[in-house]
Amino acid sequence: MRIFKSMVMITLLFLFLASCKSNNKETPTAEEPSEVLTKNFIDVLAKDYTFTVADSIPSGWSTFRMKNTGMMDHFFLLTKLPDTVNIDHYNRDVGGAFGIAWNAIRDGKSKDEAFGLLGENLPEWYGSAVAMGGAGLISPGEVAINTMKLEPGYYVMECYIKAENGQFHTELGMITPLIVTDEQIDNVPPEADVKLTLTNEAMQIEGEITSGKTIFAVHYKEQPPFGLGNDIHIVKVDETTNLDEVAQWMDWSNLTGMVSPGAPAKFIGGSQEMPAGYTAYFECDLAPGAYAFMAEIPIGRYEAFKVN
Repeated sequence: MRIFKSMVMITLLFLFLASCKSNNKETPTAEEPSEVLTKNFIDVLAKDYTFTVADSIPSGWSTFRMKNTGMMDHFFLLTKLPDTVNIDHYNRDVGGAFGIAWNAIRDGKSKDEAFGLLGENLPEWYGSAVAMGGAGLISPGEVAINTMKLEPGYYVMECYIKAENGQFHTELGMITPLIVTDEQIDNVPPEADVKLTLTNEAMQIEGEITSGKTIFAVHYKEQPPFGLGNDIHIVKVDETTNLDEVAQWMDWSNLTGMVSPGAPAKFIGGSQEMPAGYTAYFECDLAPGAYAFMAEIPIGRYEAFKVN
């Protein structure tokens, strides 16, 4: 679910969607973030299987606070659509293409065959859709706090975790439009404690990671020319955690990949992909212990770290 930039072959393995959308607009509530991130705050309530969020927000630096009140892991990815495309086109054209690819994998086709079918069936306009960040994976009961600079336009917010039956949450209704208006809010980004630089080969970490509320700046130095882009997620590690198993679970194209309940670790936040040259921010409240930065691509990339 998570960007196929040319119709060349293998794709952006990330945006799985479909046809449902919730109109439930109850007021979300969540724990308070640190003061530095409260200006222009946008609440997101993630349930199984809906998002509750404002219909529109101003452009500029915005901080999203997503609380996971469901029984499954969730995240959100924001994708900016071309001017002539709306959520109905996205559900029909992109959801249909990913459905064909996923059904091929479940029917025993190789991943190369499935991704070839995906490339053949994605609409031409999809090369102009741009992933613009979002909240990393969080486990039930957790809160994600993310800050991104968004330009005016029409976006979709989605979660493509899978239910136990293999259906993507987008198919079950966890996708909603978000309008970013021409009105610009005069915000500035927060001051980061730790800087993370993502390249196609490595994660570079600058700064001391300490216990308590920590703000991470994520600099997207480069992105692959096609396929999934670079992102980052944090897991809490204990004596039962196998990081190789966590990395394999994060591969949606595996039959058991991203199926929840069933995640092999506790996720506490992160940042979804953005174009090269962009910077996003996320906050985590870290207790002393062991953790790891995880990435969706390449499969198996992670960096363990400890907090004193």
